Amino acid sequence: MAHDTYLYEQIAEELSKAIAKGVYETGQKLPSLRYISEQYDVSMATVIQAYQGLELKGLIESRPRSGYIVSDRQQEQLEEPVLTQPKSSPTHVNVGHLAMSLINEARQPGMIRLGAAVPQAELLPLGSLSRNLAGIARRKPRAAATYETSQGNVELRKQIVYLMRESGVRCTADDIIITNGCLEAMGLALRTVAKAGDTIAIESPTYFGVLQVIESLGMKVLEIPTHASTGIDPAALAKAIRSRKVSACVLMPSFNNPIGSSMPESHKQQVVELLGKNNIPLIEDDVYGALSYETKRPKSAAAYDKTGNVLYCSSFSKTIAPGLRIGWMLAGKFHEQVIYQKFLDNISTTIYPQLNLAEFLSKGGYRRSIRHSARIYKQRMEQLRRWVSEFFPEGTRITNPKGGFLLWVELPKKYDCLKLYRKAMEKKIAITPGILFSAQGQYKNHIRLSCGSVEGEQMRKSIKVIARMV
Repeated sequence: MAHDTYLYEQIAEELSKAIAKGVYETGQKLPSLRYISEQYDVSMATVIQAYQGLELKGLIESRPRSGYIVSDRQQEQLEEPVLTQPKSSPTHVNVGHLAMSLINEARQPGMIRLGAAVPQAELLPLGSLSRNLAGIARRKPRAAATYETSQGNVELRKQIVYLMRESGVRCTADDIIITNGCLEAMGLALRTVAKAGDTIAIESPTYFGVLQVIESLGMKVLEIPTHASTGIDPAALAKAIRSRKVSACVLMPSFNNPIGSSMPESHKQQVVELLGKNNIPLIEDDVYGALSYETKRPKSAAAYDKTGNVLYCSSFSKTIAPGLRIGWMLAGKFHEQVIYQKFLDNISTTIYPQLNLAEFLSKGGYRRSIRHSARIYKQRMEQLRRWVSEFFPEGTRITNPKGGFLLWVELPKKYDCLKLYRKAMEKKIAITPGILFSAQGQYKNHIRLSCGSVEGEQMRKSIKVIARMV
C-alpha cells in the first residue's frame, strides 16, 4: 500500500467506494476490525481510525455487540446551494456598522463561537512560537531599537518564498511585502489599483471584511454569481466586465469565506487571462489555501499570472497564530507603489513577530502544523455536515468544502437568520448571519458555521440547539 497519504485514509476510501458500488449494502455488517487489520497488514488502531472516519461521514454506524454496519442514513446528506444570482448593478457598501456590532457581541465571555472564522488554540503551534520568541528576545534585545524596512524582514521573506512554491508561484524574497495580516494587504492593494467611486467585482457571497475595506474606501461592488463548489462563474464575470467599468476584481479562489468553494484550476487560469486582457487587476485572498483536506494544496490564481496583474495576499492568521498579525503580499507590477503606500501607513510591520515566524518556518514546524490541523478540520467538517443534515429542517442546503473550516448553510426562504442569530445569542451560541456577506442585503436565510474552534459534543449540542430554534 502506498504511503503518500495516511493508511487509515486509504482504507476508508476503499471501503467507501465498496459501499457506493453496493458491495456492502444498507444494514450489512462490515468485515471485523481484526479481518481488515490482517488484510491490509496494519495495526488495529489504524483500522479503528478508518472506521471512525466512515462513521463521521454517516456511511456506517456502530452497533453494540454487532460491530459496524452500513448506515441507512447515508443518503441524508443535503444538497448544495444553487448558483447565486445577485443583482447585476454596482452597489454601495453599508455593512461595516452591523459587522462590527456582531463581531463584538460574539466575543463576549462564555460564548460558543459556532460561526467564527478562527482556529482553535489547541491546533496552533503556540508553544513553539512562545519558546522561539523568548530565545529571540534574549539573543536580539536591540532588534526593536530601529525600524524594519517597509518591505519587511528579509529572513521571513526568504522563508515565504518556499511557501509560495507550494502554491505554484515562483518568486524571490525581493518580490514579497510583509503586512499586518491579510486585511492590510487587501487594503493596500485596493488603494493602489482603485479610487473612491470605482467599482470592484467580487464573489457573492464574499467575506464581510473585504466589504468593510471597500466601504471604508468609498468604492462600490459588483457582485458576481458564485457556485457553491467551483466558485465564481467565469462566464458571468466576462459578461459583467463587458457591460460595466470595473477597476479591480477581488477573489478568494481556494476555500472561499464563507462558502468554502474552490475554483478548478482551469477556471483560475481562465479568470486570470480574462482580467489580464482587460487590464483589470486581480486581488487574490489566499488565507485558507494551505488548509486543504487533500495531500497537495491547490494552486493559487497567481500561479497563472504572466504579466504581474495579480496582487496576491495571504497571512498566517488561519494557520499559525491570529494574534501575530503577520501577512504578506506579492504585488506584481504594482510592487513599488504598494511599498510606498505601506511606508505612508505605518512605516513597517512589528519586528519581533517577523523574527519569530522566520525562525519557526526555518525549523519546518509550519508544514507539520498544517498537516495536523487540516486532518482535524476535515474530520470536524464531516461531523458538522452530518449533524446539520440530521437536525436541520427539510429544504436546508449545505456546501461541501474541501479545505478550511467554514460551512455555508441555506435555510428555506421563510427563515430570517438575523433573528436566528439573536435567539442563538441568548443561548450563548454565536453564528454568523448571511446578510453580512453581501452589499445587496442578500442571504437573509443563510448562516455561516465554523468548526474552527468548536468540536465534538459541544458542536453537536450547539447544532441541535440551533436546529430547535429553526
